[in-house]
Amino acid sequence: MRHVALIVIVLMLLANCVSTSTKGVPLDETAIKQIQIGRTNKTEILKMFGAPNRIIDTVGSGTSKPQVSREVNRATKEEVSLGKKQEIYIYEYLESKTNMVTLGESEKKNTLMIWIDKDTEIVQDYGYKGEIK
Repeated sequence: MRHVALIVIVLMLLANCVSTSTKGVPLDETAIKQIQIGRTNKTEILKMFGAPNRIIDTVGSGTSKPQVSREVNRATKEEVSLGKKQEIYIYEYLESKTNMVTLGESEKKNTLMIWIDKDTEIVQDYGYKGEIK
């Protein structure tokens, strides 16, 4: 009986040797699938995901979609016209876990980018990438 109690105590101690850190809010993949290009509006995006981590204003910046979307899979392959009045909402979530016993590390990173027309406030495109390392 003592051996069982000792094993339980050791397992509890080992379980506490995992450190987890997070940045951002987890992205709901079900909500991402509800985004409709040309139909979903800015208000709906904010209700689904809250305030973005970053906003890029493309007006006058000469920013093209390939320059800002290297790390996400775009929903469509059309290019954004240079100089078009758009905001790019960027949502990022990062979760890192480190096991102090094995010194193993795992990381989960999700990035969602949404292109919103500033005049109509309608989603023009979006891209999402979820990865585990």
